[in-house]
Amino acid sequence: MEQAFRHKISIAPMIDITYEHFRVFFRLLTKNCVLYTEMIHENAINLSRVLKPFPLVLDYSQVEHPVVCQLGGNDPEKLAKAAQIAEQAGFDEINLNVGCPSERVQDGAFGACLMKEPHLVAQCMKKMKEAVKIPCTLKCRLGVDNLDSYEFVRNFVEIVYKEGEVNHFIMHARKAFLKGLNPHENRTVPPLKYDWVYQLKKEFPEIKFTLNGGIKCTEHIDQVLPNVDGIMIGRSAHENPWMFSDFDRLYYGGENQNYNRKEILEQYAEFVEEKRATGCKVSTQMCVKPIINLFNGESNNKRYRQFLSNTDNHKLGFRGMINQVIEHMHEWNQEALLVRPNDYKF
Repeated sequence: MEQAFRHKISIAPMIDITYEHFRVFFRLLTKNCVLYTEMIHENAINLSRVLKPFPLVLDYSQVEHPVVCQLGGNDPEKLAKAAQIAEQAGFDEINLNVGCPSERVQDGAFGACLMKEPHLVAQCMKKMKEAVKIPCTLKCRLGVDNLDSYEFVRNFVEIVYKEGEVNHFIMHARKAFLKGLNPHENRTVPPLKYDWVYQLKKEFPEIKFTLNGGIKCTEHIDQVLPNVDGIMIGRSAHENPWMFSDFDRLYYGGENQNYNRKEILEQYAEFVEEKRATGCKVSTQMCVKPIINLFNGESNNKRYRQFLSNTDNHKLGFRGMINQVIEHMHEWNQEALLVRPNDYKF
């Protein structure tokens, strides 16, 4: 499948959300939408390889493909080495984060800080592309601090495209503030400027552009997608995952997975149990997190969430807890539990 089509819809890399359990859960909803790891720093890969053939931070399941490993860092050689290890581990693509504005990335001078150094970004990208055979892409903002003109981001894209040979940019369609806003505010306060991304696509038609930021529903996707090559969805994927169960049909012209929510919960519980049998130490709370919003918008969603969040129920064992919540949902909202995406009125 060619890259532009593969990336028609993708799920944004999100710290403490897009870990392996979330990605496996999402594969029960859609087999085509591109998944991303959380951002992984170059050193977390390079310095931990001695622990096993591949670092624990690169753990993933074969069902996750297509899946992208997102890297953070600012050293071309170290990033190239990390990209090589991720490729050997089996990831489909490498992505460099040049958009995260958190204090942690500022302390390490990577993430959104790098937007101020387009030539260094180009060096990082070129080194990674030389080191691997899989695609290398870039995720960035439209600007940073007072470097927030269209001319700035246009120049940034041009330099990284020409010097770094990058042909796919994921554009978070707002600027980043390195000081004064926390990560949540940086995702909501700076205004979205979709028109800038549309203009970049017009000026660089040979580059693939994926737009990220503020996309919450299919109606919004349908408005934006004709102007770019792909859409990346972040928080809404966690807040309303069931919506994605119809995306293989809507955006990829194929058949949906078409699992109902009962089947999704059962298969996810099987994955969790199999993972724990290998010694995985992910807490029950973190195992619950991916599925906590599966009934978002449905009646008795609150009761479902409360049952899974109650630590007393965690003592049942994960599979036992899931079996019980399924029994409850038969009583609380059997229609939502058993309806299949092909029959659901989204």
